[in-house]
Amino acid sequence: MPKIKVRTKDQKVYEKIVEAYEQTVILQKQKRLTYGRWDFVVFGQTDNKETVLREGYAEQASIKRVPIYIASLAQPGLTNVNGIPIEEFVEEDVPEKYKGLEIIHVDPLRPLTIKKKETLPGASRAQDQICKDYEDENIAIIHSPHESDWMIAVMKYLSECDQAFPDPVQEAFSRNSPRHGDFLSLENPSSDRLN
Repeated sequence: MPKIKVRTKDQKVYEKIVEAYEQTVILQKQKRLTYGRWDFVVFGQTDNKETVLREGYAEQASIKRVPIYIASLAQPGLTNVNGIPIEEFVEEDVPEKYKGLEIIHVDPLRPLTIKKKETLPGASRAQDQICKDYEDENIAIIHSPHESDWMIAVMKYLSECDQAFPDPVQEAFSRNSPRHGDFLSLENPSSDRLN
């Protein structure tokens, strides 16, 4: 089963990640998955009671058109290694509270790209309107607990897609490697870093 493992030096940031992951609601999944690409709309409320909508996609990273299935910087149990800064995984729009977050294991590597971002007035009716606007499209609709948690919400959606529709190449790799913790694992924590 594909995995994403993150690390942060701050326990409070880790707790925010766990909370965002658990409170994310996937309102609609893609009706037809496209090989190597996952389209999504993710929205959440701001502190000013507005709704920020982001439309984007996650695309399987590739080298010369060959998919990168495993991007592991170290064995997932190791904690004293450098990871991929979240700023390299997400092309833009990284919230301040998640800056410095590192991805230490990701399978498959799917950078997130936002192609449209807009702020909608209000929050109560925005969800209904967003669902209505996108219900007939082949796109996931994801509600994040706060607009700044959008990338954690998208990673949850991708993880659920991988569980429901595992890739045969990834499965072959998984059978030949030891099992690792899931996205929000605290397995093998070290002094000031969390897995």
